[in-house]
Amino acid sequence: MHRTQPRTQSGLPGSRLVQLLNSLDSKAARASHGDFAERLGRLFDLSDAISLDGATRYRPKGPFSGAEELPQQLQDDLLKTRRALLDYLGRSFSGEKAASVVALPPLRDDADAEKRPSFSAYERFYQAHQRQMIAGLSNLRLRCRRLLAGHSAPLAHLAELDAVFESGLASYARHGFAALAGVLEQRYRLLWQQRDPFHTPADWLGPQGWLTQFRRELKMLLLAELDARQEPVLGLLAAAREATET
Repeated sequence: MHRTQPRTQSGLPGSRLVQLLNSLDSKAARASHGDFAERLGRLFDLSDAISLDGATRYRPKGPFSGAEELPQQLQDDLLKTRRALLDYLGRSFSGEKAASVVALPPLRDDADAEKRPSFSAYERFYQAHQRQMIAGLSNLRLRCRRLLAGHSAPLAHLAELDAVFESGLASYARHGFAALAGVLEQRYRLLWQQRDPFHTPADWLGPQGWLTQFRRELKMLLLAELDARQEPVLGLLAAAREATET
């Protein structure tokens, strides 16, 4: 059954995810609200606002190490986490059969050339990789905050603010990223409609097959989502670099 596609909100105009969404469905990535502060404020309820006020007033006492290797530690951890996620993604798309790997949905041998295969298996596949990203990057972000909190008072203050923002924006982020499956479903249906009517199921996964194109776009969207989800950690890394350089 065709689901109603939730609205997605655009991020930075030049971000990889927004550019890809625009290329797949121009309606999926809408213009950002003109007043960023006003829009951000609407995402926080009363309890979030109280937490944010507490984080703003927070005055860390230390002790602090002031370690100059902090940026390198954060970068190494980020690269290690990203490599693990990319490796898992690559194994899934390569068709590796292992208990620990969510394999790309196979095309049934008895597929009917006149009947569109169900999208549900691809939706579950996409959501499984989203859960992998959430687990890996959430733990990474927590580790980054712990290192920042032990470096200096300004970075400890930033870590406190980041924890509040992660908690306060969790529902918004979850809703926004969940909408990507709806974009994929729209593309899945469109590519099916535009397929070569003379192609047999055996041709669908050929170089010019509609299912090959869909799988390519599926992987591109997962990679773009990974980039978007790691932005907060990149922000913490940039702050750590600035702090150690100054």
